[in-house]
Amino acid sequence: MKNRNRLRHFGVIILFIGSFYLLGCAGNQTPPGPYLPPDSQITSIDWSRVPPPPAKKDLVAVAGFENKSTYSADKLWDTSSKFLSSHLLRTGYFRVVEWEEMKRLFDWDTLSQADIMKSPEKMQQAHRILLCEYFISGAVTRFNVNTYAQTSAMSKAKTIDTTVRVDLILQNAQTGEYLSSGKGEHTIRQTFTSGQVGSWDSSAGDDALDLAIGKALFELISTYGGTSQRHTPVKQDGSGVRLN
Repeated sequence: MKNRNRLRHFGVIILFIGSFYLLGCAGNQTPPGPYLPPDSQITSIDWSRVPPPPAKKDLVAVAGFENKSTYSADKLWDTSSKFLSSHLLRTGYFRVVEWEEMKRLFDWDTLSQADIMKSPEKMQQAHRILLCEYFISGAVTRFNVNTYAQTSAMSKAKTIDTTVRVDLILQNAQTGEYLSSGKGEHTIRQTFTSGQVGSWDSSAGDDALDLAIGKALFELISTYGGTSQRHTPVKQDGSGVRLN
């Protein structure tokens, strides 16, 4: 009887230790950090879903990129503009002034602050130089890196989320009229489970920035391309009533 009780007691201890260990393992399987939206899993933009380009493609120039976030990076404006130029070329919706040509014609201070868009005189001057129909400018409005840690009895886990938000504006190069805008946000998650050691990877910031710009441009072109009336003159009578 005593041996049986000892075996039972020993079995309870083994069960307790096993449950303790499994709970520790479960901590590895559920990384810390908030829920991410489904589109955080995308790795590229499907440009076939934007409206078809017009028969005559207009010329657009990237007028610069501002950094309005708390993240400090000297070349963020340059990297952002390169990504935007690449996405513009992929869409096939516009003809695009090469970004390297823009850097040759305008100084870094003008492009990093998107000053072309803030002054009618500078806009007219840039229009005379480039002979483009449109200017597109952007701003990084959020660039956050957040670390979340999770510790259980048997393990540790860490998650680093890099979230970037971008705003884009399309304007008429002659008049400065606002034609369309787009916003995009993307998060790249790095996960380190028990036994892994790692820190923030700057490439995660580049990936999040690239996809945020792509999302913003997708929205901008979808909005702009959806207003097909812009290609058709509106006929009105003397009272201003639209004539079909």
